[in-house]
Amino acid sequence: MTALRLLAACVLLLSAGSAPVMAQNARTALCPDGYAAMIDGNAERAISELRACLSARLHPWEAEAELRVRLGAAQLALGDAQGALLTYNQLLALIADNEGNPDIPIVRRNRGVALLQLDRPEEALSDLLIAERGMPRDDFIQILLGGVYMELDRGTEAIAAYDNAVRLAPDSPGGWIGRSAAFIELDLMDRAVEDGREAVSIAPEDGSALNALCWALVRAERAAEGMDICHAAAEAEPEVGEIVHSLAAALEQTGETEEARRLFARAYELSPDNQTLADDYARTRADNGN
Repeated sequence: MTALRLLAACVLLLSAGSAPVMAQNARTALCPDGYAAMIDGNAERAISELRACLSARLHPWEAEAELRVRLGAAQLALGDAQGALLTYNQLLALIADNEGNPDIPIVRRNRGVALLQLDRPEEALSDLLIAERGMPRDDFIQILLGGVYMELDRGTEAIAAYDNAVRLAPDSPGGWIGRSAAFIELDLMDRAVEDGREAVSIAPEDGSALNALCWALVRAERAAEGMDICHAAAEAEPEVGEIVHSLAAALEQTGETEEARRLFARAYELSPDNQTLADDYARTRADNGN
């Protein structure tokens, strides 16, 4: 799920420029400063500008819909899933009030991300299946579906979704990362390692790709083979608790227990809501008599 969230933050902010109703030049003119902030990847400024544009005057409903699509994407990129869900619910209500099409793929996809990040996978699945029907060749939707199926403990379907993602975008690491994680859940460790290696070959400096291989090797009890990879992942993403946790687990498996214990604590500090990280932090503190 960590890799999924990191990927979503990048993809959603940029892709919201392809909002569903208006022509490209009309979208750009509607709120130029907000659009520019999204192109620059500045979610916080985009939210401020888009809210200002929404409150400045009454807009035709199609224009308001465009603004809300972008606002929701910026909220997701900033990590505000609850705010994004409210924005997309308001958008769907606006569309319904004006007898528009509620099954706009980008809207359903983005709302699915919000629901997934709020731990509501059943509802997310409904939205993502609608999005898939409208955008059957979108590899990101397949990655999201894979994440939902994993949350629902439907591993075989997760593999199928990630297979689709890999087929649609073989030169992108996202599908390989997701499928590696799904193989781990199905106890297919050798295949998880293979997919992790493929992700790293595609994106050798990407923290999520490096972490996929590191974690697969840890779970395969082959951490000694991947210490350089695990260190590189943590150096690339030092503030992501799950990635720091992978390095801690690798160190523990190779006998470096003191450093592992320190990093388990750091991982928990960074991601206290992750139950796996909390359990390992508690275990390693208890092992040390604290």
